Amino acid sequence: MAKIIAVIGSPGSGKTTVTLKIAQELYCATTSGAVIYLSPSLKIPALGVLFPNYTPDSIFSLGKMLDKTDIYEEDVLNHLVTVKAMKNFGCLGYKAGENRFSYPDLTDDKVKALFDVLHTMAGYVFVDCTEEENDLISQYALGMADEVIMVISPDLKSMVYVSSNESNHTDRAIKVLNINEHELYSPIDDIRTNVKNISFILPYSKQIRGQHLDGLLYERAKDKKYRTEISKIINRIMEEKGRNHNEKDFWYSYGHCRYCNCINSCSKCY
Repeated sequence: MAKIIAVIGSPGSGKTTVTLKIAQELYCATTSGAVIYLSPSLKIPALGVLFPNYTPDSIFSLGKMLDKTDIYEEDVLNHLVTVKAMKNFGCLGYKAGENRFSYPDLTDDKVKALFDVLHTMAGYVFVDCTEEENDLISQYALGMADEVIMVISPDLKSMVYVSSNESNHTDRAIKVLNINEHELYSPIDDIRTNVKNISFILPYSKQIRGQHLDGLLYERAKDKKYRTEISKIINRIMEEKGRNHNEKDFWYSYGHCRYCNCINSCSKCY
């Protein structure tokens, strides 16, 4: 049975990047089935952001699958966008150029059918939730989530977002402050004063910024400081589910890293 991790956040907070990076590192940390990243956004289709360098014949739209009468495991497998060296990791989302008029409106039954299938075939499903009108996938994910992660950035917009969504899942959300801009002054202390219970701070990463610019966000993060903080978030998720892994377990998954199958640390893994 898959664990649903719903990720919310203010616009511009870096939520999509953070969701993907947590999902990738958790994939490397666990042997509990496949890990799937799911984005229901039709305003900014995630596949266009995450895989801009992929050829058209290797990008498959979530909309095409949801347009089917019934959804089966085979349909999900055929519409996953995969990443080299990550055998059981894949992404579901909409393609660049698609919008809310590209497909018929979803129904509650179709969304439930999607999650019923995901529950049976994955260990974890990360849903990159949106604030878009009629986004039934995000609404369902938030209602069923085992964990909710809120991504905020050190700016006024995020503080307003948190205050305006105080009663909507924020009481149980794991709050992550994402430093997504490299500035001489970043009001981290101001944010921590005004936003209660920030659990983790992701440092600015020049390497992640480079992935953005080069269209390589689908590659695993190499920044050690950034990955160390991501690992803390994953340990929190696992602890909440009674899966206490020590640091060795996190990187090597019972002795073997799922990224390159090494037994000892290597340049790819640590």
